Amino acid sequence: MSDRTKRILIADDSETFLMYTTILLHRMGFEKITSAKNGVEAMKLLRILMPDILLLDIKMPQMDGITVLRNLKSDEHTSNIPVIMVTVVSDRKSIEECKRLGCSGYLTKPLKITELNNTLNNCISYEGGRKRKFLRTSFEQNVAVTHNGITEEHPAVCLSEGGMYVRKRNPFKVGTEIEIALPLKGEKPVNLRGTVIYVKGISGDVTNLLPGMAIEFKDLTNNDLSLLKIYITELLTEDIIERQDEPIITK
Repeated sequence: MSDRTKRILIADDSETFLMYTTILLHRMGFEKITSAKNGVEAMKLLRILMPDILLLDIKMPQMDGITVLRNLKSDEHTSNIPVIMVTVVSDRKSIEECKRLGCSGYLTKPLKITELNNTLNNCISYEGGRKRKFLRTSFEQNVAVTHNGITEEHPAVCLSEGGMYVRKRNPFKVGTEIEIALPLKGEKPVNLRGTVIYVKGISGDVTNLLPGMAIEFKDLTNNDLSLLKIYITELLTEDIIERQDEPIITK
């Protein structure tokens, strides 16, 4: 199951937090995101949607987050849903109570992108128990792909620290080694090596991906990794941090 098909429910009484966190999660590749403005609404949506993960604020009207967590974990139909507590509250008593009740993680506001990504990765499993390792974002730019001395430009779809997906009507075969000139904002293109690890043709594939190929980066230097992480973080937070009236998301 891909990021696109994972459903995330966010419960928080701050409309601003819900808006910016939804934008951020969309940019991270999650498409099915629903929000609840209080604990009572969250409980109703939990039973209807059965989300893959719940981001849950502690201090909410009508029903607080700890009560939601307690009710969720005591119901056999929802007890297996991973819950990440998200709040400005950082006192040890609240943290210990949430852990005792079975929360899967704990984040404080403002959200730090790397911490959010790592916590989501720890909580969500994909087909075969696979975990998503890397920070990733949508990336709709043309990239230069070179194979056997021939360079072509192809539109990219997404970018992570570990690789990217590039649209190509007739993709290279799995195992093909290529070179990529990755354009970075305000920097010269970074030349990277990669291997095709998955292809989708025009037909015969049940995924929602457009025809193209997934490329895994190879032999990245520490400098390459650092540049990728900084660039991806900037893409994720682009125009979010500047628009915040209060700190909600930080790099």
